Amino acid sequence: MNVLFIGVRWDNEEDITSAPQKIGNILYNRLSKDKEDFYFYGLQTDESPGENVEFQNINEREARGDLKHISSYIKDKDIKVIYIARYHSAIALYAIYLKFKHKVKIVYTMHGLVKKEKTINGSFKARHVFIEGVFLKRCDKIIAVSKDLKLEVLKYYPLLLEENIEVINNGVSIISIKEDIDIRTLYNIESDKNILFTVGVRKIKNIDIILQSFINNKGLYESSYLLVTGEKDSEYAIDIMDKYEDYDHIVFTGYVDTNMMNNIYNQMDVFIQISEFETFGMSIVESLLHKKHVIISSDLPIAKYFNQDEVRFYNKNEDDLSLLILDSLRDDDINQKGYEKARELFHWDKIKEDYYNLFMKL
Repeated sequence: MNVLFIGVRWDNEEDITSAPQKIGNILYNRLSKDKEDFYFYGLQTDESPGENVEFQNINEREARGDLKHISSYIKDKDIKVIYIARYHSAIALYAIYLKFKHKVKIVYTMHGLVKKEKTINGSFKARHVFIEGVFLKRCDKIIAVSKDLKLEVLKYYPLLLEENIEVINNGVSIISIKEDIDIRTLYNIESDKNILFTVGVRKIKNIDIILQSFINNKGLYESSYLLVTGEKDSEYAIDIMDKYEDYDHIVFTGYVDTNMMNNIYNQMDVFIQISEFETFGMSIVESLLHKKHVIISSDLPIAKYFNQDEVRFYNKNEDDLSLLILDSLRDDDINQKGYEKARELFHWDKIKEDYYNLFMKL
């Protein structure tokens, strides 16, 4: 049963920051190490996968090129299953075409729900929702990265067959730091100040709630710095940065690489993620694997895997976020229980085995 992974191929998995690209590359690396029936077709970028790129055979089981060369590669390698970990409308449409032309089966790991994001913040056009719906109906297996995400998929697409949706967690692991970076020196943070951390300058991340809670509690603000990584060039991000530009204890870092992320994880005190919607929450797990204290929205799918001894839960209708942060800062330096739960649930060996069994049953 030859399986073809389609997506952006990375030479070094330790450089990947995107959760979908991580699952695609790391899963392929582990499966292909033990088995010979896994292949990878690398696209130039999954943001514009349709651009013309010259086809290139990298080795016996890997190639690079644009979408139009995938068909001949499938025929040449006798591919029976195509696997996609990162959604893009162009990839989805081409996968449907490949299914009809070559009778291949489609497996897709869902890391985002276009229809829900459009409902929340209008970030996608109606045609993208339509394409997503058609694509999901053509998938032979949809992988949801949590039980709650499976329920979300069925809520937004009730005509999908429940038995076609499998729940498999994402694998997560700590990447060793290549270069030590003193975060306090880099961002001029005094030695007696706490470091708070969150990811994403997007409305769906509820970043404005985090920032307002931070500045409205004088004691918290004066004793801490809040680092915010993520986009700085979107219209929403620009508005947010303009709104808080006079607050010296808020630092918008822009996008950072994995080495910088791991340095921040290592040196921070509390990680905060209270998104309106988060299909998985890679940064949440990575923070726990660094034995750090974490505050997450009780509404997130990943919240169901943990208890209050492992993470702190934020209820938007009941809790003052700033008080939760202060409570977390009073806890022990090491979050041992959160670390142990994360290590147990999201180990790559288990995830690899779950995927292999699924592929072989198709």
